Amino acid sequence: MPGATRLPGLAAPSGPAVGREAQRRGAGGDGPATQMPRAQMPRTQMPRTQMPRTQLSPPPFAAPPLVGSRPAAPPASGPGSPTGPGRPGPASGPPPPPAAGGQNATGTVEGLNVARLPALAPPPGAAAPAATGTGDPAVPAGGQAGPAGGPVGPPAPGRDRRRRRVVMLAGAVALLAAAAVAVPLVVLGDDGGSARLGADERAAASTRLAADAAARRAQDPHSAAKLALAAYAVSPTAAARDALIASFTRSTATQVAAAGPAYSGLALSPDGAVLAGTDDTGRLHLWRVDAQGRPTVAAEGSDGDHAAGVVFDSSGRTLATGGATDAGRLWDVTDPARPHALGSLGTQATPVHQLALSSHAHLLATAGVDWSVGLWDVTDPSRPVSLQLLIGRAGPVTGMALRPDGAVLAIAGVGGTVQLWDVRDARHPQQTGTVSGHAGAVNSVAFSPDGTLLASGGDDRTLQVADVTDPAHPRVTRRLTGHGAPVAAVAFAGREQLLSADAGGTVVYWNLAAAAPAFTSLGALDGAPRAMTTADNGAVGLTAERGTILLGTLEPQRLRRLACADPAAAPSRAEWASLAPGVPYTDACAG
Repeated sequence: MPGATRLPGLAAPSGPAVGREAQRRGAGGDGPATQMPRAQMPRTQMPRTQMPRTQLSPPPFAAPPLVGSRPAAPPASGPGSPTGPGRPGPASGPPPPPAAGGQNATGTVEGLNVARLPALAPPPGAAAPAATGTGDPAVPAGGQAGPAGGPVGPPAPGRDRRRRRVVMLAGAVALLAAAAVAVPLVVLGDDGGSARLGADERAAASTRLAADAAARRAQDPHSAAKLALAAYAVSPTAAARDALIASFTRSTATQVAAAGPAYSGLALSPDGAVLAGTDDTGRLHLWRVDAQGRPTVAAEGSDGDHAAGVVFDSSGRTLATGGATDAGRLWDVTDPARPHALGSLGTQATPVHQLALSSHAHLLATAGVDWSVGLWDVTDPSRPVSLQLLIGRAGPVTGMALRPDGAVLAIAGVGGTVQLWDVRDARHPQQTGTVSGHAGAVNSVAFSPDGTLLASGGDDRTLQVADVTDPAHPRVTRRLTGHGAPVAAVAFAGREQLLSADAGGTVVYWNLAAAAPAFTSLGALDGAPRAMTTADNGAVGLTAERGTILLGTLEPQRLRRLACADPAAAPSRAEWASLAPGVPYTDACAG
């Protein structure tokens, strides 16, 4: 060490006065360690300006070393020592007992291995340590030594400052260690922990869980269902909503068993509270639907109904049916248990099997089996007025829809196209545009609730979505594939949610907001679908050729409530840790 005086090896005193360090270490190795009496020990004064600075770097999570420094190593026994004069030789005896303050020579404190602090320079008047030649002088354990066998004197002022510095640093380290443990607990939380994450973090976690649910659904639907509930509980993102729809729409649906002939038409009132159906014998059936989506028969109809096909107006209190003996009838169903006919449409040459109704324009369109389309003013439902009969089409009408505002009528046929008619002046309708692209017959068409999109499904097993904001220049924006049979029915459940069903009975959900909408199967019917209907509250109704009816929902909160009726639906803490590692636990069915 620059500026330090190196001491030669010292001989042991002949008297019994030895330091407590020697008494503690005892015989062994090169003989008992010795300590020169205080009065005989030469004093070495290190210039203060050359004193090496003590560097403290305890590990972040280990307990910091106590203030007492390590015990001094015994001085070399002579010039023949391997370390040379003034260098400590290797210990040959048993390991020394712990030094004062709980720290031993190996740097272990209270059983924990910690980084050893560099030894501090001895204060004036203390025993001079044997230099190590590395700038790290050894000093006696316990601080400043007094006379042999006497009390220990108070530390020098410089040493006291260093002790305070060490204590302060040790406290800072402890605070940092506590913070390091506490921060993850705050971020991860426990019950309701996801609420402590930011909105963007919750949304990202929800989307990841929903994607994992989609990846697992085919092989492990049980885990996928639990992940779907977890995703929605963390954040009700569109991905989480779609995961709930995929996992629970079919499993929570109510099935109405066939009780007779199959149904030719099916319609839900806009609020989803009433379901209407017409069967192959011409009867009109009505059901009340409760908040859980369970139907109760309200009216069975009669043989004199002569109904085929059905559609509600926007109020849900009036509906129209097609007819076999006339063009159809209008009904007051304010009390579903007591429906009564309001008025008849008159004749249309052939039975009507397709209907479309716009309450906004008080316009009803009816399609007969002779390829004709009738337009009716139903401003007064008890006295409907015929406005026009469109004839001369090149083939039968396979699908028909009115834009919600009643300004545009879409007519599908067997030629693979959909005609768009301007019917704002229903007495003088004009064809304005054509949507093409299907190979083969188009079986079903539907407008989105805002009227800007038109969906169509055909024999080519594809769906097309066209932008019809300008009906004179419709533009196909999407072609959706994946069905294994001709698409028989399409229906919107919102501007960006589309349902389709094919002749094989497969029902599919599409999220049109996605860059590439995924084919999401909701299950299969017991036959080819004959009708599909949706309501503003997310309710969905389907009927198949064997006469069964399925009632379900796409509304995520309702799906969650229905799913959570099963106590085992939500993931437990252990399941959450396995399925969603790193995502804060939340009771997926709480609230």
